Amino acid sequence: MISLYFIKDNRKESRMNQFIDARGKACPIPFMLAKQQIDLGNTDFMIEVDNQVALENLRRLARSQNYTIDTVDAGSDFKVRFRGSGPHPEMENITEPLLSCSPVNTTWTLFLGKDFMGEGDPELGRNLVRMFLYTLDQGTDLPNVIILMNRGVSLATEDELSITSLKSLQAKGCEVLVCGTCLNFYHLVDKLQVGSISNMYDISKRMLAAGKVITL
Repeated sequence: MISLYFIKDNRKESRMNQFIDARGKACPIPFMLAKQQIDLGNTDFMIEVDNQVALENLRRLARSQNYTIDTVDAGSDFKVRFRGSGPHPEMENITEPLLSCSPVNTTWTLFLGKDFMGEGDPELGRNLVRMFLYTLDQGTDLPNVIILMNRGVSLATEDELSITSLKSLQAKGCEVLVCGTCLNFYHLVDKLQVGSISNMYDISKRMLAAGKVITL
């Protein structure tokens, strides 16, 4: 649905705003509807979409055309207002990086390759990683996968505070993968208290599939 809003002055009727309801439209229709308005020279319009993929495509479109956008979350929908000076001459052909109909990958993986955090005093570093895991467990943005490698495997075998946090995270749906080669090297296989013994093939697959990987 497209709605037009007008105001009148003493000289002519001029278009001031336009609303496009693009909810339920398959990709790339919302993108193309917004592009049509830019091509027409509309410098102030709003489009409503119902998914994150469409929203990200609209953001890329706005950046490419030097438009500013204001986004309002409306429940599960997004109202996006475009404001600018008109079409950009380089917009004649849409390039592949500008438009993507693939779902936005919001998954993330936490990689722990050591039993401490940061540099400096080792004991401080161990306390910091304990506090990080505890704080992570108290939040809502949880990783899909937690990978423990090298000395990081001791967090699942010897450090009780870290083990408690990891068990809680695992219970909430986080998959904890522990490097089997590392457990063998440090003679910690029989001390594993949380997580599953894994291998480099599986670990590398999980890291490559993640939307982002955070390394401590």
